[in-house]
Amino acid sequence: MKGNPDLMNKYNNVIKDQLKSGVIEEVNRNGAEGIKHYLSHHAVLNPLKSTTKFRVVYDASAKTIREYHSLNDCLYRGPVVLHDLFGILMRFRIHRIALVSDIEKAFIQVGLQPHHRDVTRFLWVKDCQKSDLSSENVQEFRFCRVPFGVVSSPFLLGATVNHHLDSYNTDVSRRVKNDIYVDNLITGANRVDDAKRLYSEAKSMSDAVRSSTDI
Repeated sequence: MKGNPDLMNKYNNVIKDQLKSGVIEEVNRNGAEGIKHYLSHHAVLNPLKSTTKFRVVYDASAKTIREYHSLNDCLYRGPVVLHDLFGILMRFRIHRIALVSDIEKAFIQVGLQPHHRDVTRFLWVKDCQKSDLSSENVQEFRFCRVPFGVVSSPFLLGATVNHHLDSYNTDVSRRVKNDIYVDNLITGANRVDDAKRLYSEAKSMSDAVRSSTDI
């Protein structure tokens, strides 16, 4: 990225935003006990997307040597907790009023236990304006949230969402649970007042969860 200063600045801003929002945290290179693992990462550009045209992708399947294990090789994937997409779409089509939404940056809303964070370390430069890659200009970070790209992330997200929805045990929470696919809610209602109630209660549950804990 040395030859593309604009891309370098966008990349650096993503890292800064993640640090500011608590998605990642700075760590000392010599301050950890136990297993440490470093994630490789790279930029993905998609100018055709209407929302996020640039993002940083962390590769938990990368290996330093072919014979070695990647982080994903060492993790338990977990069971599939997704609902049948065909059923969700069929139910969606019979509603007179459509309601759709998604969880913003869903995976990085799920907290990662402190004793697991050192296997999600990665490196970045302290000053992206300098071409120096010596230890003085390299900073280590680690994730405080579940990074997208880890093989167990889909299960962790699904189990977390289901846990919070089950804790409410209402008609609306059960409706949302049955009509959510990964981080996308695809549902609806037949009357305006029912649609408004569904929206209001679902939004209220979402706001309550966000204000009390990670997703």
